[in-house]
Amino acid sequence: MKRRWLFWLLVVAFLVLIVSRVTEISELIDTLGQGRWEWVLAAALAQMAYHTVYTGLFQSAFHVVDVESQVKDLLPVRFASLFVNAAVPIANLGGTALFMDDAAQRGESASRAAAGVVLALLADLGAFAPLMIVGLIYLGVRHTLQIYQALGAGIVLLMAVGLGGLLLLGRWEERLHRLFDRAQSLVGRVAGWFNWSSPLTEDWAERSATEFADAATAVAAHPWRLVRTFCVALFGHLINLASLCVLVLAFYRPIGFGPLMAGYAMSLTFRIASITPQGVGVAEGVVVIAYISLGMPAAKATAVTLAFHGLSVWLPVLIGFLVLRQVKTFQAARHARTEAQ
Repeated sequence: MKRRWLFWLLVVAFLVLIVSRVTEISELIDTLGQGRWEWVLAAALAQMAYHTVYTGLFQSAFHVVDVESQVKDLLPVRFASLFVNAAVPIANLGGTALFMDDAAQRGESASRAAAGVVLALLADLGAFAPLMIVGLIYLGVRHTLQIYQALGAGIVLLMAVGLGGLLLLGRWEERLHRLFDRAQSLVGRVAGWFNWSSPLTEDWAERSATEFADAATAVAAHPWRLVRTFCVALFGHLINLASLCVLVLAFYRPIGFGPLMAGYAMSLTFRIASITPQGVGVAEGVVVIAYISLGMPAAKATAVTLAFHGLSVWLPVLIGFLVLRQVKTFQAARHARTEAQ
């Protein structure tokens, strides 16, 4: 019953999202129509390839912590997670929860899957960090680096350190148990406010702490799997960078590696560090300013930025809505309704 209500709440959230962003979506469609269609199509295909590789990142991270999964099964979860993050932007928690619930639905440990999700996010930030630093160095050499750009990069690095610390916490099972015990008490209190029973079993904190600690230990026990995970993350960023490159060709002319890296670095930095979902309204402005400061005409800089941000945000969100029913979390809701009938 709760899963069914959750599904329909997400449908309503999607409709609200579309209505609230109708102007932005219209601008995106108009902008894409002004570009060279063959390059725009190539960029869209590159985005699909990027999300496929990014799904492989989660599969690789799960493999490190001994959670079995297949890319073809995780791909709908990846798109659905992006949709959930856009529709219900609560620090990306909804999207990551889908990966853990999907693992639980497949009979795997949700706590181990949580460690795998943390590792995947850490690998993503770790692979992006050197690209971001190259972009910052180029902006600095060109004397166009702004203080807010450096601060945004600092936030990204702090987030990476925080994720690393969370994994390291798993090496101290006792402390982790205390943390999970407090979380269980909080969930029980919140459930009590609505006269619901707690969704967590009595032994949840102890069991989850043990499983998460085992997964954290597995990370150190499989160094080559860990290296492979970071390589997959880096490959994904290179594909995403190629998508930006062809969009520049769609609206402008070829630019050097430095400006391309600077634009990519600022786009992802302020998509990650922004207080708005997916950096909407913040990342675009920062990237446009960066490109203009490097000599790109304002109109072209705006078109490239809107197209890249639009394709990388709205395309997966739309796909995520369409594949929502393929995710095991919501298949369970459908099966429950069928059995009730």
